[in-house]
Amino acid sequence: MKTYGVGVYGIGWVAGAHIDAMAQNPQLKIAALGSRSKETAEKKNEEIGGKARVASSFEEMLKMDDVDIIDITTPNVLHAEETIAAVEAGKHVIIEKPIAMNFKELVAVKEAIKKAGVKSQVGFASRWNPHIESLKGMIDKGGLGDLFFVEVDYYHEIGPWWSGYNWGANTRKGGPSATLAAGCHAVDLLRYFGGEVKEVFAYGCFGHRKDYEYEPTYAAVVQFENGKIGKTGNSFENECPYVMNIIIHGSEGSVFNEKFYSKEWFPGQEDWQTFSSEMLDSGDVKHHPFKGMMDDLVDVLNNGGECSNGIDSAYKSHELCLAIDRSIETGEKITIPLKEV
Repeated sequence: MKTYGVGVYGIGWVAGAHIDAMAQNPQLKIAALGSRSKETAEKKNEEIGGKARVASSFEEMLKMDDVDIIDITTPNVLHAEETIAAVEAGKHVIIEKPIAMNFKELVAVKEAIKKAGVKSQVGFASRWNPHIESLKGMIDKGGLGDLFFVEVDYYHEIGPWWSGYNWGANTRKGGPSATLAAGCHAVDLLRYFGGEVKEVFAYGCFGHRKDYEYEPTYAAVVQFENGKIGKTGNSFENECPYVMNIIIHGSEGSVFNEKFYSKEWFPGQEDWQTFSSEMLDSGDVKHHPFKGMMDDLVDVLNNGGECSNGIDSAYKSHELCLAIDRSIETGEKITIPLKEV
């Protein structure tokens, strides 16, 4: 059984969850750790039993022959540059979202990965949540019939309590927008359920919070390529527990978060039924299903193909995020595919 050496660069909140998930796959081995603070990497290495080498720089990690995969969990602003360097060094990549801060970077990342011919996986781990898997299976097997409306919203109060708040949430330099900071999780699921989007119109606003440099609340209406419609929204200033709101309507049934109604599968159904699967009800990364994401990458490395959240899919989710941002900024309907402006 082949083992793949992983170098994790950027040792913070999400890196710990990635490392825990990798430990559950016998084909993944943490070969190296690195961070802007070498002491942080050394401490994490002690926590995992001192099994990895500690790199003094990202460039040093790229030169390590026993590192097959680079896991990029650094601040958002560094993701594109480091991804391009990693794939040019012949490494497969795991990239925490967002993979780019703007459209130019997004195009450059995709082109670099394609040119290098390596495998890529992006951190939209929500796809492996049991409730999401149940919904996707229900859609694909016809339990809801033909979909005509899909809504996915991300509501999560984010403030100074989070260690990444200043470098990854509230500033245009670190965020750089509500879509790319976290709303992208809902955007990715919107595509996952409803298909590709051809146009979007969005509004953004500031509510009661004054500590964000961009609108922390937005709502976007989309039209899918098949002509059906949907919505995605986000707020970092809502005063309520974490919510990933999911509403789906089809010709044979509907979903309202934990509830479903399917005339196709349950013709005698008189009221909503309830999913008993684990829900997306926490923003804490330790609750995220990163194991499925890591297992998917290993399967692709073993058998070929592309990851569920590889660059082709991740590009389109980021493209839709940037289209939402562009609509908020210009007040215009934005057509996809995007073009540089």
